[in-house]
Amino acid sequence: MIDSMNITSQDLHIFLTLAQEKNFTRAAARCGLSQSAFSTRISSLEHALGAKLFDRTTRRVEMTPDGEVFEPFAHQLHADLSDVIQIFRDRAARRRGRVSIAALPSVSAGWMPKILSRFATRHPNVQLSLTDAIAETCVSLVRNGDVDFALSTLDGAEDLDGQVVATDHFYLVCRKDHELLAKKKIAAADIASYPFIHLTRNSSVRRALDAAFERVKLKAHLEANYMATLAGMVEAGLGITIVPSLSLHQFERPTLGVRVLQAPRISRPIYLIRRRGRTLSAAAEALFNEIRRTDFEEPSITRKRT
Repeated sequence: MIDSMNITSQDLHIFLTLAQEKNFTRAAARCGLSQSAFSTRISSLEHALGAKLFDRTTRRVEMTPDGEVFEPFAHQLHADLSDVIQIFRDRAARRRGRVSIAALPSVSAGWMPKILSRFATRHPNVQLSLTDAIAETCVSLVRNGDVDFALSTLDGAEDLDGQVVATDHFYLVCRKDHELLAKKKIAAADIASYPFIHLTRNSSVRRALDAAFERVKLKAHLEANYMATLAGMVEAGLGITIVPSLSLHQFERPTLGVRVLQAPRISRPIYLIRRRGRTLSAAAEALFNEIRRTDFEEPSITRKRT
């Protein structure tokens, strides 16, 4: 049997050069080999294929019928292998590749656009995919290998590595004419005195609030799936709410006021999550490290309206 593993890209290049030059001396010089080393490589290729590829005379080299059959295959194999090598060199140099990320909706809208824009400018041929999803879905996508990594909250997961890259603080949102905003200090009991509008229970925001107000029961009035819906309900005077800083851009309405929470002081850590023991592609590793080094700041609205 032919041992195809003995045939290398250089062997194919040597064969094609000799087929073109029809002269050992010129072909060897083009390949940067001595004539004896070149002849040895041709003989080795013929041995691997089990066929004579060239007839040699003192003046000229001609391909045999088997050589003529092998030539188009050699061209194709050499081109394909060169393409594969270039693809992986491009991937290693982060000129090519695909990176899939999952992130909480607030993170996707708040931090990710600028990060992805910077990365895409430097690596225009890397395809980027961002899935905005609740925390449980983000973690599941990483665990199943559907995304390279995620930015999300993280409950104990032995099969995942998570490192905190930011802390997202929570803010009270209500109408500007609400009497809570007149207080110098707002306590948990004050918040619990008014109708409260929640996000649904499967959100990381809801879990953070439930934990923070475990001893002071909020007067739950309505629930919503989306922040925009929450903002509309608060604006209509149906109740008050508490949201993380990354979601506050959806509450930038003339009738709404924002106050930082002092008691309880609520925050949620944002983790950069990847599968434990799994190697990322060069492009994914580059974006992962860029996010890890990013100095995350709270949105400007929290500095202007608190």
